[in-house]
Amino acid sequence: MDCVLRESRSQVLSKKRQFIGFIEAMGSFGGHALPGSFFIIFALWWTFQIFNRYFTCRRKNIKFTATPTFPCSCLCGRFSRWPIEPCVKIFFTAVGGSIEIITGYDFKERVFNTIGNGQHATMFFFYGLSGVMDILVHFRTNVPEDVDYVMLAMAIGIEGLLFHFHLHGRAPLNTLVHVLLIYTIFANFIAVIVEMRYRHNILSPLMRTYFLFLQGMWFWQVAFILFNPNPNAIPWDPEDHEQMMVATMIFTWHCGVVFLIMLGIGGFVGWWHSRCGGRDARGYFMKLNEHKTNGDAAILTMDDCESDNDFEAPLNES
Repeated sequence: MDCVLRESRSQVLSKKRQFIGFIEAMGSFGGHALPGSFFIIFALWWTFQIFNRYFTCRRKNIKFTATPTFPCSCLCGRFSRWPIEPCVKIFFTAVGGSIEIITGYDFKERVFNTIGNGQHATMFFFYGLSGVMDILVHFRTNVPEDVDYVMLAMAIGIEGLLFHFHLHGRAPLNTLVHVLLIYTIFANFIAVIVEMRYRHNILSPLMRTYFLFLQGMWFWQVAFILFNPNPNAIPWDPEDHEQMMVATMIFTWHCGVVFLIMLGIGGFVGWWHSRCGGRDARGYFMKLNEHKTNGDAAILTMDDCESDNDFEAPLNES
């Protein structure tokens, strides 16, 4: 009987060690794959909603106006008025941040000693704070105008700052893939600032979405380059210059793939509107009504319609 108990205990301890080892081994891979998935999901959602709003405006002959979040107008009744997107953002960032903290914690020594995971968790926190600001704007609380854009830009800027000081002492390949990521983050930060000022051109929110999409794709690629979970995969040589050139080439491929995916989504939404007439723009008007300008609603009539192709004056000057 004692032998059986000892064997069962040893099996439990063995499985526990295997589980902890699996979590630790996946920590670095998951630390890149999780935010990559977060960015890709939101970029796909934004792409569809931006094109849907744009073609709705063209069909109804009204001016296109961008917003940092979009209502789920596909839902019925009161659910279409709920801030679903900010809630999903907060949920994703809470889960991602929790996983980063758990995988960075040393259960044997009972201490948090993985600073990289701490940086990833910090990044998740600020994106979650952006979701909180989105909810405050949605319910028209007494917050400054454009605070949702400002908080989104802050979250992206802090992400870039964290990754800039994430590279000390790294191998050349590791440094290269993260530098390419920093370039993308910086471009994403600029895109949000541009969109905050020029909201009537579809290129502004599409630029913000493009670089967020590219971030997500490259996060996944970095995870496979540096921490490939497949034990049979041929590891990359972190000192080989030719492999660094290959990594740069793969980055440009991601740039093209993201562009083609967004172009395909835009073509599909345009076909959907031309063939089926699109969906009701009720969600669009409801969202625009949350963004006030000098005390007036941002909803514009047919007489205010201007060019959809050229940059127009900022919203507070229109």
